Amino acid sequence: MMVKTEAIVVKRTPYTDHSAVVKLFTREFGLLPFLIQGLHGKHNKNSLFQPGTLVEVVFHKQNKGMMRAKEVSLVSGWGYSHYPIHDQVRWFFLELLSHVLHEEQPEELLFESSKTTFQKLNDGCKELPILPIQFLFEFCEVTGHGLQLNAESIALGLDILSGGTATSRSIPSNIIDPTACEVMAQIVSGEIKNAPASVRKLLVSKLVDYIETHVIPGKTIQSLEILQMIMQEPQ
Repeated sequence: MMVKTEAIVVKRTPYTDHSAVVKLFTREFGLLPFLIQGLHGKHNKNSLFQPGTLVEVVFHKQNKGMMRAKEVSLVSGWGYSHYPIHDQVRWFFLELLSHVLHEEQPEELLFESSKTTFQKLNDGCKELPILPIQFLFEFCEVTGHGLQLNAESIALGLDILSGGTATSRSIPSNIIDPTACEVMAQIVSGEIKNAPASVRKLLVSKLVDYIETHVIPGKTIQSLEILQMIMQEPQ
């Protein structure tokens, strides 16, 4: 069956001098492995397969094994901006996706959320300081582990062990305090475009703790430390 779909390049592993195994997060089919040849030949395809790039791919859908692309092109209007800070945020998002995606398992809501995020990054996002918070919060929702951010949890704090309002039994180190909850609510609603670095760092750390506990148990986001260092810098 010949199909055409949009896809995000998640991972690229060298196979030979001129080919690579590329993991594509496709809209309709989830994560699929492709054998891409001619990366450095006459029709140089190298730039199409940079992790985080959004492409349109035409291929013969097989039931198993590596796919072979018949046609690959950048999605119309797509660009790719290389800035050190943007690249680090991009790698952070890609690492998170690599932990949660499974081959042949469609994740259309997650695809749309990721596509929007990578488009912002590749356009030179002006709201970079809060983008990780927006993405992590939405990531929890689209993977079925949404946080209960409401008037009660904003007033009393949010317990990342339960994902709900903090109570007297909540462990203090597991609580996002009311002030930070209020900032997070304003960020995800679009009311504010920035926040103090200390609050941003706290929110990213707590959201990642929540994700590592509930969404990807047993796994760790290795790029978090570098991201936190970069996000502490003036934006």
